[in-house]
Amino acid sequence: MKDQIQTLSRLADLRGNKVRQMLGRVTYQQNLCQRYRNNIAGLERLCSFSVPVSTPLQRHNQQQYKATLHKMIELQRRELTLAEENLKRIQRELMVAMRNEKVVVQVMEAKIDQWQQLLARQEQKIQDGLAAQAWMRGRLA
Repeated sequence: MKDQIQTLSRLADLRGNKVRQMLGRVTYQQNLCQRYRNNIAGLERLCSFSVPVSTPLQRHNQQQYKATLHKMIELQRRELTLAEENLKRIQRELMVAMRNEKVVVQVMEAKIDQWQQLLARQEQKIQDGLAAQAWMRGRLA
């Protein structure tokens, strides 16, 4: 029984490590999504600026600049979408890992309870045997 508990304890430790790793991945992915959102907001602010242009070359340059910004915004939006999908996947994996960890912990706690009950029964048998011996000695004396 003690070996089973030790094995379950090691398994619980491994599952706990996996949960901690998954939490780290979720945090990283959330930060990545936030960075994409910040990039998009910053690029949109840059697009909103306009300066007076006096020559066709300046107008062309400004149009090219804004077109490039719009392309970058679209790229960042696609990256954000992918990052959010990845975040959802990682969160699902985290939930599975947390459930698995909880199952192992519950099984381990049940085994510990069984072992403690077994030890208590053994202790009670010893106490009953000693009490019977003392009673018999008292009757014989």
